[in-house]
Amino acid sequence: MGRSKRKTSRNTAAAAAAVAVLPISELPDHIISDILSRLPLNSIFACKRVCKVWRDITLEPYFAKLHLSRSPLSFISYRNGNNNGDNDINSSSQSHFEILQLHDPPVLGRHNPTMKFTTEIYFPHLQIVASCNGSILLSNYLSNYGLVIVCNPLRAQHLILPEPPNLAVKKYAFVRFGFGYTPATDQYKVLRLIITGKPRRLDIEIYTIGIDDEWRSIGDTVQLPSGFISKIIFLNGVLHWLDFEFPRVICYFDIEKEQFGSFPLPFQLENSVLHLGVLHNWLYIIDGRKCWMMKDYGDIGSWILEWVIEPCAHTFKGHVNPLKMLKDGTVLMMFKNSSPRKNATETTLASYNPQTRVLKKIKDRGNLLLGDSVTDVPCFFSPMDALK
Repeated sequence: MGRSKRKTSRNTAAAAAAVAVLPISELPDHIISDILSRLPLNSIFACKRVCKVWRDITLEPYFAKLHLSRSPLSFISYRNGNNNGDNDINSSSQSHFEILQLHDPPVLGRHNPTMKFTTEIYFPHLQIVASCNGSILLSNYLSNYGLVIVCNPLRAQHLILPEPPNLAVKKYAFVRFGFGYTPATDQYKVLRLIITGKPRRLDIEIYTIGIDDEWRSIGDTVQLPSGFISKIIFLNGVLHWLDFEFPRVICYFDIEKEQFGSFPLPFQLENSVLHLGVLHNWLYIIDGRKCWMMKDYGDIGSWILEWVIEPCAHTFKGHVNPLKMLKDGTVLMMFKNSSPRKNATETTLASYNPQTRVLKKIKDRGNLLLGDSVTDVPCFFSPMDALK
């Protein structure tokens, strides 16, 4: 009996050893895709360099879908390496994106450095103006935002859009961009809002990637306010913004129907300068250090005062920007403050617990970010796929 048990044990060990030495390359592609999609971005890009098969797997739509369902929200910034005024796209300047993944729970610090992705985009004076599904919209502010580029850092792809019409006429215009996606038609659309003239008027131009050959003008939109507007936010297939001359409404544009509308803000708001954003798929309004959320999208009665940061938190300077709600209810947020360095913004990442009202830094030091930055989920899907 003892000999039989020892023989069985040896057979089991031999079988286990045989399984252990099977190369990972013999696994089915969908298993490898599942494994790779669970890795952090820096590990995925290391695996892409292992072999052509693994590289090709990361380019498949199945992998992109898996990765998108598991990838955390990230902090994305763009550093324009071309500072010599040269417009040559073949310049050797090292422009790059920086991506910091915001895990739950947060593990930010010196041991978790920002990942860098070099790019072949070398035009000067570019800045991030919008993002959607991990793809970034860049524009050149010195050209009156006439140069517009869509790019995907993970895929190392970029597309230069046609120059918008009548740039000379709109030399002193105030310009804002929106960038959105409609799953019904699998289309990405770029919205360009231009405020010109006295009395002011609001002109709207739109470009559908892979469909339009040039920008389409929606015309003078007289039914909407035409004052100074906020950054444009995308949620539920709709682009949203605030008009600071009419601070009691949120204006919106349905990108599938290409229709405009508006709905009221909470009547209890105290400040005229507000900040609009999205947190946990809810619209929010930052009113000083107060955060209001619309818990039922489109229902103006669902605005709720979610939390208030105590005034004693004076060490956190600048305007507060909630980024992500963690599983325990803690809010990951960023404080943005102007820096003495030209065209730079100092950021401080922090966490805030609305129950205990504890606000604390979660990164050892702030970052100096040239131009603007966005929070989005990096994605291996790309709008440029529509051109194939």
